[in-house]
This record gives sequence, structure tokens and C-alpha cells, in this order.
Amino acid sequence: MSDIRSPQFGAILFRATELISIQGAEVFDQLGISLHANKISIVLALYTKGAMSSTELSKHIGISRQVLENRLKGSVKDGFFTSSPDGKDSRKRVYDISAAARPEAERIVAIMKDFEHVYDVMWQEIGIDLEQGVKLMERALNRQSLLYRLCDKFPKYNEELIET
Repeated sequence: MSDIRSPQFGAILFRATELISIQGAEVFDQLGISLHANKISIVLALYTKGAMSSTELSKHIGISRQVLENRLKGSVKDGFFTSSPDGKDSRKRVYDISAAARPEAERIVAIMKDFEHVYDVMWQEIGIDLEQGVKLMERALNRQSLLYRLCDKFPKYNEELIET
């Protein structure tokens, strides 16, 4: 079968994401940033929006609350983020950047602003604004799932669907 792609799109996208993650961590290591690169989206959210609950952060960033809380836990413990009771709902906690970590957070924000220019140049280099393309893909998938798209294009799969 010569018309099948291998690796398939999901694996290629995952590979590219991993490469960005590895190279982003290298940048932060080389620049002496102590916070792990996988927490940068949290810093940017709290820096721009102010203190938020894990549910609000999860919705804003687009990762699960469990993953987010796992990332927050160690950084609250080491003092980068703070955790305090929510004034509106004592069952909830709100997170923020600690006063001690604020200078490093500001440096992270400045680096990430510069990264926006780096990505713009890369989009010009490859001839595609990949960020916009991926956002459009996300919206399309939220409108119609891959399962729907497969069954719409190839109705034979409708007969094979397992009832749930």
C-alpha cells in the first residue's frame, strides 16, 4: 500500500511538539531560568490575567486541570507560585506568581515576547503561519470530530460503530 503515510499526521505533530519542548527547555537552561519550560504558559496566564483558580487556568491554557495542578504543585512548594483560598469560594484555591519569583517571571515574559518574533520569522521561512493553521484545525475538529469526518467520507464505517 503505497498511498498510506507513515508516520501519520498525529505522530508528526507530536514529534514537532516534543522538539519545541526540548529546544524550549534548552533555551531556558542556557539562559539560567530555573522554572521548567512546561510551566511557561502558567506564568504567561498569571502574568497577563492575574491570580486564577486551577479551573480558570485550565480553561485559559487548554490543558487538563489535573496536568495543570500537577505542574503547579512543585512550583508552589518551591515558592515560584503561591496558592491561597479563593475569596469567593473557600473550597477553591487561587494561584499567582510569588513576589520573590516576580523578577524571573518578568524575564520569562520578555523572552517569550522575543520568541513571538522568532516564530514570525520561522513562519515566513516555511511559508505558513503554523500557529494560525493549528488554531484553525482545532476549531474544525471541535466542530466535527475525526470520527464524524471518517464516517461522513467513508459511510462503510457507520456500520462498524460500537454502540455506547
